[in-house]
Amino acid sequence: MHRTATIFSLLLAATAGAEDVSFQRDVWPIFKRHCVGCHSEQKTKGRLRLDDVAALMKGGKTGPLFAAGKPDDSLLITQVSGEKPEMPENEAPLSAAKVKLLHDWIAQGAKIDAAPKSEVPPVVIPATYASAPAVSSVTISPDGKQVAAACRSEVMVFNVDDDSAPRRLPTDFDIINHVEFSPDGKRLAAAGGSPQQFGGVIFFDPADGKQQGMRRIGTDTFFKGNFAPDGQTIALGGANGAIHLVPVDPAAQPAMIELHSDWVTAVAFTADGKQLVSGSRDKTTKISSVEGRTLLRSVDESPDPINAVAADTLTAISGGNARTLTGYDFKLALSGVEVTGSGNGARPVNNRAQYVRAFEAQADAVMGLATSGDRKLLAVATRASEVRIYETEKRTRKTTIPKVPSPVLAIALNRDGTRLALGSKTGEVQIWDTASGKLIKALIPVPVQPATIAGK
Repeated sequence: MHRTATIFSLLLAATAGAEDVSFQRDVWPIFKRHCVGCHSEQKTKGRLRLDDVAALMKGGKTGPLFAAGKPDDSLLITQVSGEKPEMPENEAPLSAAKVKLLHDWIAQGAKIDAAPKSEVPPVVIPATYASAPAVSSVTISPDGKQVAAACRSEVMVFNVDDDSAPRRLPTDFDIINHVEFSPDGKRLAAAGGSPQQFGGVIFFDPADGKQQGMRRIGTDTFFKGNFAPDGQTIALGGANGAIHLVPVDPAAQPAMIELHSDWVTAVAFTADGKQLVSGSRDKTTKISSVEGRTLLRSVDESPDPINAVAADTLTAISGGNARTLTGYDFKLALSGVEVTGSGNGARPVNNRAQYVRAFEAQADAVMGLATSGDRKLLAVATRASEVRIYETEKRTRKTTIPKVPSPVLAIALNRDGTRLALGSKTGEVQIWDTASGKLIKALIPVPVQPATIAGK
């Protein structure tokens, strides 16, 4: 049976005798889960906010969202119903049960029994994990002697050259999506947050694990980012389609560069710190100005989402689910190329081949990219059980590290590229010597319960 027929049969059969629907109990959780990422104080797509009562009643640029008592004449129901609902954008359609709740709420007069309320449940970090959590991000200090790994809501920091126990740095984030040592190695950033609640960054002193500062910004999680070359600002991808520039100085104000129509999954500074390369779930790779906080060029549109970006001294680099790794020559991509449109809609008229500097085909979807501190080497992690390292100037493969625990979700190189750290979905972290191709260390950094013995 078609989705439309299923939904409307439920609506017609049950509306008359429907139980009272509460905005706070029934409707707000639907909005919070599926809608406020694009329709909130931080990102008001279509000039519509759902996290404020007055704004909700007013509606967006197309008018009121609903007509009390008239669900079939309400834009809200039209948007979430049909064979291919327009909303939620880039998500699976709402279930028939959720559509029915919205329909019944409007039919009953669309009463607001309480203001939208977002209760953030406390983050609980277990003393011992039942199973190893995936390592969502890793970083290695410039000298290659320390590694930090993001394991769910905590950062694990350990020394590479001895067997001392990892230090646990807990946070109140539901998820940490990015960890990174500053270029001088004196600061460790952990960024993430709680989905549809807040984005956050914590700065730690890697020597003793003490917090140096913390910022909470916006209403959703941060993704992969990058310290500026001077170490005074970190750029992070946002779920609102923007790059967030967060100063280390607590007195300085954060800033945003609104560029993408979907999550910014990764951000990287150029070597001079003047530009940013960003990749998004909207399948585009863009270059923007740090000083002007404006888009310079949309350099590519991929058939699939972008998962990782990087920048060497010559090129912007991006990769994602399309299993390709592509470089874009800064000099050619940002000058002398005829474009059509303006602002975020600017597109090259000529063939992209004029500024593309392609790498070899990758074995699987690209999950992570990392340049050495001197930008001479690029490490590439994919869903395949190998890591490839390239010389950036020639874009030729220097070495391959085989038989790594796949899929590798995160990767990092130290300043001179002699050591590589990787983090896997399996929960394992490995450190490799890139010159010899030898494994230096492998461990699951968090404490994990011993495996249950079969039959007991």
